[in-house]
Amino acid sequence: MAGYENNDINIPNDSDACYERVASQEEVSLEENEEKVEAILIAKDPTPPQESLSEQRNHAVEELITGDSDDPPLSEEAVRDMLKSN
Repeated sequence: MAGYENNDINIPNDSDACYERVASQEEVSLEENEEKVEAILIAKDPTPPQESLSEQRNHAVEELITGDSDDPPLSEEAVRDMLKSN
């Protein structure tokens, strides 16, 4: 009895290489889709993103540090106002 032979099927000997190839293709596809979604979102809402609260705080701290030394110190209320206005 002869064994089953099919020369038409190309079965890779190294399954790890096959998995890596598929994973690489999936990664490229995901990156392309992510770029498309980002482009769609930007097109629908062209306003630039707002500064986060931590960025606002850092900006206020920089203003306090780099401010003119002849200026009187800011009150807590003034700092809060600065944070709200940014």
